Amino acid sequence: MNPVSKHMKRVMALAVLLVCCAGLVGCGSAIGDDCSTNADCPSGSYCDKVMPGGLCTIAECRPDDCPDGSVCVEFYNGERFCMQTCDSDGDCRDGYSCIKDSGPDPFCSVKTK
Repeated sequence: MNPVSKHMKRVMALAVLLVCCAGLVGCGSAIGDDCSTNADCPSGSYCDKVMPGGLCTIAECRPDDCPDGSVCVEFYNGERFCMQTCDSDGDCRDGYSCIKDSGPDPFCSVKTK
């Protein structure tokens, strides 16, 4: 085998390995992310498929129990879920908006018309 080809194969293999590792480090899931299955969500949370695009959340939370970047929200029916915190609509994913008038901490929820 030509020494240049052998070197190029090693360089290519290293490049592929680095891209794969960067993808694993840079692409973590969080509360509020979209999902298709529970495996798409952080450990200890689940994929609520009732929400548009699926929603990574934790049910029956208590205040101060949610991971960083999320807050425990009690809804009108008494159910509580960890929801992504926000300062503006731009912090929420498409189809969701920042709800600021339903408690002390603004959170991302389904966009209403």
